Order: sequence, then C-alpha cells, then structure tokens
Amino acid sequence: MSNEFLVARIEFAASQCRAQKLAARELAETLRGNGRALEAMPYALIKEMECIALDLDIAAWTDEDGFLLPDLTVVLEKLEAWLKQVPRTA
Repeated sequence: MSNEFLVARIEFAASQCRAQKLAARELAETLRGNGRALEAMPYALIKEMECIALDLDIAAWTDEDGFLLPDLTVVLEKLEAWLKQVPRTA
C-alpha cells in the first residue's frame, strides 16, 4: 500500500475520533498498524508516532484516580502536525 493510502486511513480514523464515532484506543491501533507500514520514514517520525499512539491509549483511560491524563484534543493536534511531516511518496 502506498504512503498516501495509509495516511488517508489514519486521517479518516482521526476524523472519526474527533466526531466521537471512534474511540481513542481504536485510533491508537489504527495509527500503529498503518504508521508502521509507512515507507521512507525517518526514525524521529517513527518514535513520535509511537509516542502519539501511547498518548491516545492513555487519553482513553478514565480519570478515576485523579491523574492528569493527556487531553484528547491536544493529542489529536499532535497527530495532525505529525501527519503533515509524513512522506506521502516513498
């Protein structure tokens, strides 16, 4: 699959998450699955993708114990900025 196609899948999942039609944990899985298949990715972008996916996992947890959890809106903004850096052609 081309990078363009994989990025489109991630962007669609992110839009579904923003619309509350997809859980943050599912977006994290989509990001990891498609992000790991991207070609010509600099190591720094790979590491950043893993951090964003982890933030999405953590944002999905409930705040039962009073912990400060990542704000999903902020994580989605990070994801959007990351997607702008991803090579569209390999």
